[in-house]
Amino acid sequence: MTNYERPVMIRTEELAEGVYLASGGIKCDSVYMNGVWQAPDYSDWNGTTRGYKQQFGCLGCPANTASGCGLLSHYVDSGYAGSYDVDNGNRKPSWEKKGYGPDDAVTDWNM
Repeated sequence: MTNYERPVMIRTEELAEGVYLASGGIKCDSVYMNGVWQAPDYSDWNGTTRGYKQQFGCLGCPANTASGCGLLSHYVDSGYAGSYDVDNGNRKPSWEKKGYGPDDAVTDWNM
């Protein structure tokens, strides 16, 4: 897909089937990050408890880059290359892949 095309929905009462409406673009698969890039937070936290989202952010996501989300830069710069489909369903931080929630206290430092 090289150009974004706005989806159009037509409602017809005579049809018995539903239709899935999608723009065809690549998306963030994280339930918690919702497409918003976040860098890991390695600042001093004085022994308080931290959640996984605050500590690790988008670390471990295939779209994570040093300065942002690759879906918002590299994917666009590539002309929306189909090769990005290889990560479908996997575009989420490693802590989320392991089953941790964003506010769970960090106990697993191996991200």
